[in-house]
Amino acid sequence: MGLFFHLLTHFLFALLAGFIVWKLWEKPVVSFLSAIAGGVFIDLDHFVDYYLTFGFDLRWDYFFNGYQFLKSGKDYILFHGWEYVLILFVLLFVFKNKSAKSVVLGLALGMFFHLSIDSALNGLPVKSYSIIERAKNNFEAEKLVEPERKAEYLLKRQIIKF
Repeated sequence: MGLFFHLLTHFLFALLAGFIVWKLWEKPVVSFLSAIAGGVFIDLDHFVDYYLTFGFDLRWDYFFNGYQFLKSGKDYILFHGWEYVLILFVLLFVFKNKSAKSVVLGLALGMFFHLSIDSALNGLPVKSYSIIERAKNNFEAEKLVEPERKAEYLLKRQIIKF
């Protein structure tokens, strides 16, 4: 799947998350904004990975092709974590205000959909989107990809010249 359709999928599922939250607590603005933040803007962490690999020399072709992950061999993606979703769901029981609940659930559902889609489309097992799991594996992408895609990943790392 190309980048445009990948991002479009995230956006559409973020809208679905926002719609669900809006229908629950009738707070449309915060429902949709928080769902989009959790479902789309979560990808801003890719800039952190890019910076750690290439510094401030931003080449959009490298960025959009995910070369930062291939060159470094690391998957930090610090905003991509099931742990955040779990914490947000727990926070639902802490807040009583409908606006606060809308923000928390919007973020949680947006992130849940985002991580589920990424897992399905990127060839990484669900557990690879756990910060704890990535940390246990020293954030090494080679240890996080599905076994049947490991050879393809390693070949790409050898072929692409930076």
